[in-house]
Amino acid sequence: MLELSRRERKKQETYERLYKTALHLFQTQGYETTSVEQITQLADVGKGTFYNYFESKEAVALEFSRRHYQKLIQKGRSTQKNSIKERLSELLEAWADFMIHEREMAWVTIKNREDGELDKGLHYGIIGVLTFAQREGEISDRFNPDFLAESLEGMVLQHFIRWHVTQEGEFKEEMQQIVSLFLEGMAVQKINA
Repeated sequence: MLELSRRERKKQETYERLYKTALHLFQTQGYETTSVEQITQLADVGKGTFYNYFESKEAVALEFSRRHYQKLIQKGRSTQKNSIKERLSELLEAWADFMIHEREMAWVTIKNREDGELDKGLHYGIIGVLTFAQREGEISDRFNPDFLAESLEGMVLQHFIRWHVTQEGEFKEEMQQIVSLFLEGMAVQKINA
């Protein structure tokens, strides 16, 4: 492993100090009420230094999501032992837990999707599960896994937005229903008498 120079280590330390300070303030007083000035004062750096590392306060929230989503990617790759329904359910349950427990930060990430800044962790986690399922013959390989992941991701994000805005329903339970709908479809099953 390549050892970092003293300067690079200092830059990394400053980045992490700003990141951790911002998260601390977001969690103790809320994202909306935290200012960049408060972050830099508590981190003991100049305001300009903050902007050398992060474009905005939203960029810190996106980094937080990116780091969490990396765990989802790993989860999608490592849950190859159960059925596809169990693997997708486990992945989406972990995602729902994050969205519920980090509701304010999750909302910032979702609101900033238009900027192209959204980390693709959920998407890649889903692709990992679907690609494995296609390779194992559990699901049809008729559709590209990327297309399937976008379709499923669209469903879960729409449900998150509705849940966040209305605060109605059991979000984790909805994730399980989405997995069933996605895998089983809406076809009526006829039973032969």
